[in-house]
Amino acid sequence: MDTERTPATVNPEAWAAAQVEEVVKDLEKKTKREKQATPRGIFFRPRTKGEVIGPKGQRGEWWVLWYDADSRRHREKAGTKTAARDLYVLRKTQTRQLLHFPETMRRQQSVSVKAICTDYTDSLKANGKDPKEQAKTRLEEVTSLLGEIPAKSITPQDIERLKARLAATPARGRKDPEDPKKERARRPGSVNRYLQDLRAAYNPARRNGKVGRNPVADVRLLRENNKRVREMTAEEETAILAALEPSERRFHTDLRPMVRLLLATGLRSGEACSLRWDDVDWRAEVVTLRKTKAQKTQHVPLSADALGVLRAIGPASADAHVFAWPDGRPWTPGYVTHAFRDAAESAGVKDLHIHDLRHTAACRWLRAGVDIYTVSKLLRHASVVMSERYAHLSQSDLKAAVERYAMPQTGTDREIDPD
Repeated sequence: MDTERTPATVNPEAWAAAQVEEVVKDLEKKTKREKQATPRGIFFRPRTKGEVIGPKGQRGEWWVLWYDADSRRHREKAGTKTAARDLYVLRKTQTRQLLHFPETMRRQQSVSVKAICTDYTDSLKANGKDPKEQAKTRLEEVTSLLGEIPAKSITPQDIERLKARLAATPARGRKDPEDPKKERARRPGSVNRYLQDLRAAYNPARRNGKVGRNPVADVRLLRENNKRVREMTAEEETAILAALEPSERRFHTDLRPMVRLLLATGLRSGEACSLRWDDVDWRAEVVTLRKTKAQKTQHVPLSADALGVLRAIGPASADAHVFAWPDGRPWTPGYVTHAFRDAAESAGVKDLHIHDLRHTAACRWLRAGVDIYTVSKLLRHASVVMSERYAHLSQSDLKAAVERYAMPQTGTDREIDPD
């Protein structure tokens, strides 16, 4: 039987060489495709002033996205596409072998929550932005709840648990109105202040490369209800002023002028405590506030009632405080707050705070016919929206407004005789 004549039988050496050459070409094509393909962990970020290294001549840089052994996401700028591919392979290899990461990542793993909070409070103190150290006190409590753990290991779930613990912890120094022997639970606004301080502490740490991300930014704050509508009535004012009368057993100084001044001007108690006699301009009938909530100097006009209160106290030396002890020490907001609370309890007035005097002043201005825009300016609010909480009206006010407007009678308004 004759053998079939094929290239393999006619010239076996040439046929074998052709097969090898074809396999080599396939490998070269496959390698070229793999080089041109972009791994999933590499992406291009356009930038106007970057180099022309992107697809279709785009300006920008190539970045690497990878995950470490703890499933933490990292992003690094590599530059060119080749550098990004090499960096991606290196990071994947380091992750599999659990090798040490670069210096910046070692810092991220070692820095603690307490350290970044301390750095943040130190910067606030250096810039004079936390004179009462309220942020420092809150962050100290946060670090005591979280413990000495790396800041990088904190997850949004940990922040949710922290939020729940803060809401369940009683507020220090805040008595329960129903049971004065117990401390009331923290309100949503108070819990949010803790979370906001922690978020603010994470931001500079993230910018300085100590942490990769801010876990607090992924957590929603609690819904707040700041529209307190408590207003002091005329009867309550009379009772509290009578309870504030100085005596040997209770108040050793007269707090009634401060209460009258707060009602006449809408000042905050802290602003009144820091007021000096040289801040009062008797000719222009204006008082200058040096220490305010807005951290800037503000001016407040004085009414005839306010001027009468100040004249009754009697101006002392120019640099002396208006409300001070006999030795010249100024009253503190804490003392005024506690004294007013004791007087309210003694007078039988419930749920009335010293800050409600500012609310009462705003409501009285509105009832006297002052528009909401002017009230906002008198209260020194940054926006009229902040003053809308003072624009509430009682049921008697609404009834009086309805009675002022009477519909004119028409022919159809007359009663029809059924007969």
